[in-house]
Amino acid sequence: MPTTQDFEYLLECRNVIGVDYDEDEREVRVFVSQKLPPDALADEDDVEKRVREVDDVDVTVDVVDAGYDEEREGFDALSTLEAVSEAAAGRSDRRRPVPAGASEANANLTAGTGGPYPARVTGDGDALWDEVIEPNDLVRLSNNHVYARSNAADLGESILQPSPHDGGGPDDEVGELVGYVPVEDGVRVDVAARSVDPERESDRYAELDEAWPTGVRRDGYGELRGETVTKTGRTTGVTSATVEATSASVAVEFGAERGTVTLRDQLIAGYLSEGGDSGSPVFLEDGELVGLLFAGSAQQTICNRIGNVERELGVEILLEEPGEDDAVDDGGDDEDGDDAGDERDAPVYTTTFATDLEVALEGPTLELESLTFDERPRPGTTVAATVVVAADGAGEYWLEVGGERRTFELEGDERERAVAVEIPIPDDSETTATVSLRGGVLE
Repeated sequence: MPTTQDFEYLLECRNVIGVDYDEDEREVRVFVSQKLPPDALADEDDVEKRVREVDDVDVTVDVVDAGYDEEREGFDALSTLEAVSEAAAGRSDRRRPVPAGASEANANLTAGTGGPYPARVTGDGDALWDEVIEPNDLVRLSNNHVYARSNAADLGESILQPSPHDGGGPDDEVGELVGYVPVEDGVRVDVAARSVDPERESDRYAELDEAWPTGVRRDGYGELRGETVTKTGRTTGVTSATVEATSASVAVEFGAERGTVTLRDQLIAGYLSEGGDSGSPVFLEDGELVGLLFAGSAQQTICNRIGNVERELGVEILLEEPGEDDAVDDGGDDEDGDDAGDERDAPVYTTTFATDLEVALEGPTLELESLTFDERPRPGTTVAATVVVAADGAGEYWLEVGGERRTFELEGDERERAVAVEIPIPDDSETTATVSLRGGVLE
């Protein structure tokens, strides 16, 4: 079956700045900087003719106007603009503690938006990190072009809140650039991280429900086409639009030094943003975090899939700030002088099984409460994990994980059991893996 990448040759056509293939609808959606009649285009720039000539597939072609009304090489990275728009009311204020959605940017930039916090560093991914950062450190996220100036910044550069354009100066430093994924052709994210002082940071998102984020979407992005998403950002505040594409390849202009870069696997929604909104977190209507906004036009907004942000930067976005009890032991000696050997010696990774796992449970009286990995799952490995199940009453139960079945008994008022398991991760897993968990009551 074809994918969006099979249609990237259309980005060579005049005015074409984005392309997305919808497998369910068998539709190629092409985003153009200006829409011209067929008789004004050479054959090699007529996308419908190109698709018919190059691809022996039965697909429809939908050409969507991005609203520039001029020939362009790509969408705008929304915080590289020299003349960014003025901030929405309250968004350019100095905020302590700092919420997501407020004015924030590199000290040598104009203006941008601070994004998701807290994010815990996992040490995975291919990002560039400052040597002072270690696994389990907390950071705040925004775009590479907001914090790292499209690869031009040195690690350690100051990040200000509010942004320089909004009056931010040396006394307004809230952290330093500590990591980023380089912006280059074929990348899936425009993301960077800054250091934090947890006492000066808030895990809230400006003007959004205090319960958000209710979750972090790490899979199933193809289901989002037609869904409403909402963002909170420096320039346009809280805005909503409909998702138009879920796996798009887009050309984005990052300014004179970086030029035009092609990014893959992007979400495209309708109008949500203007210059200075880069870095805004994007949510579904139920509060699930789905994207990191970074580019757009007068008609469309481009967002990284948040699952790609986590994987490629090497972080895990948390739903709330960890308390002292959640701190990870540094591996040193305990009070007795022995090596600390409790559960906090190493990072613990949890997967949101509603999105990353397909879970089949048998038996009306046994329910899955949680699945926690002892280390980050990797393709072709067997990972130790803990499954917590809950039951209606005392009795004998069974739990099957990875084809291995074990039994256990709940007695008296006991209603919950943590079961240590070994979970095989398939060799062909890429960004997600499907794990089969089954359980029930012994008859």
